[in-house]
Amino acid sequence: MLLAGDIGGTNSRLAIFDLQFQQIHQSVTPNAGRTSFTEIVREFLTSAPPDAVKQIRKGCFGIAGPVAGGKVTLTNLSWQLDEVALAKDLGLDRVSLINDLVAHAEGIELLKPEQLVQLNVGEAAAEGNRAIIAAGTGLGEAGLVWSPTLNGYRAFASEGGHSDFAPRTDQEIALLRFLQQTKKLTATWETVLSGPGLRNIYDFMISPDQLGAAAALQNPNPAPFDIAKAAMENSNRAAFAAMDLLVHFYGAEAGNLALKLLAVGGVYLGGGIAPRIIDKLKSPAFLDAFFSKGPEKMRPMLRKIPVYIINFDLNGLYGAANVARRL
Repeated sequence: MLLAGDIGGTNSRLAIFDLQFQQIHQSVTPNAGRTSFTEIVREFLTSAPPDAVKQIRKGCFGIAGPVAGGKVTLTNLSWQLDEVALAKDLGLDRVSLINDLVAHAEGIELLKPEQLVQLNVGEAAAEGNRAIIAAGTGLGEAGLVWSPTLNGYRAFASEGGHSDFAPRTDQEIALLRFLQQTKKLTATWETVLSGPGLRNIYDFMISPDQLGAAAALQNPNPAPFDIAKAAMENSNRAAFAAMDLLVHFYGAEAGNLALKLLAVGGVYLGGGIAPRIIDKLKSPAFLDAFFSKGPEKMRPMLRKIPVYIINFDLNGLYGAANVARRL
C-alpha cells in the first residue's frame, strides 16, 4: 500500500492507494488550527481500514513550497517538514517530499483520456519533453523528461511563476506600471496569472485610464471567483475584459514555458482556474498568444505541440502516489 498526499496552504488531501493506483481511503482536512502535519496524518490513518494501514511502507507528499534536501517550509504555513523525521514518526520505511507541481506533473502519466481537454491537437514528439503550468491561488510550473531507466517520464520542479512578467503591448505596459506604481507589487507572471492576478487585472481595468469606475462590479471588493463568474456570464464589462487578458497571458506564458523546456511532448494546463474557464481557453486568444513567439521559424514547432487542460482535481494526489511507488 502507498500513502500519498497533496498538501496546500488551506487543506491536506490524503489517500491510501494499492500498487495499481486503486484508491482505498481518502480524506480532506483543513490545515487551520493544526499544530503539525504529523497530527493530520495520524488522524487520517486512524480513520482508515486497519488492514490497509498495516501494509503501508512508503509515502509521498506533494507540498506547496520549494523542497531541498528532503526538507521544506510551506509557503503559506509555518510547518517545517523533513522526510526522514516524517518517516520515523509515521513508522514508514521511506517518505519523499516533493513540490506540489512535481506531484501534478507526475500525475500526468496516470491520466485517462476523459480527464483531459485538448486545446491543440499537434503531433507529440516521442519521448519529447513535457511541461505543466498551473494557475490557481498562485502560478506553478514544472517539467517532465523521458527516463530510459524508468521507461517513462520523470518530473522536475521549477519556480517559474515568480519570474518577471513580460508585457508586449501598450496596454500590457500600462498594466505593468499599474502593478508597480499603484499596487506596489513586483510584477511577476503570478501577479497576472492566478486568482489574485485576475483581481489585479480587474482593478487595472476599472482604473481611470482604462474602463473607469463606472464599469466596476457592484461589490467594491470582489473575490477572484466573483470576477470570474461575471466574466463567464458576460454580465460585467470590466470582469469580461480582465478574463480575456488573463486568458491571453495564460497562452503567452504557456508558450514561453514550451520554448524554455522545448516541450515538444506536450503542454498541460493544471490548477484550479483552467477547468472552470474551458470555453474561454478554447477561444482563439489562448492559442494565438501561445503561437506568437520569437522568429517566424519557431512557430511551426509550437503549432505541433499538443496542449491539454487537466480536468481532474485529484491529479496531484495520484502523482504523489506515482512517486511513492518508485521509492
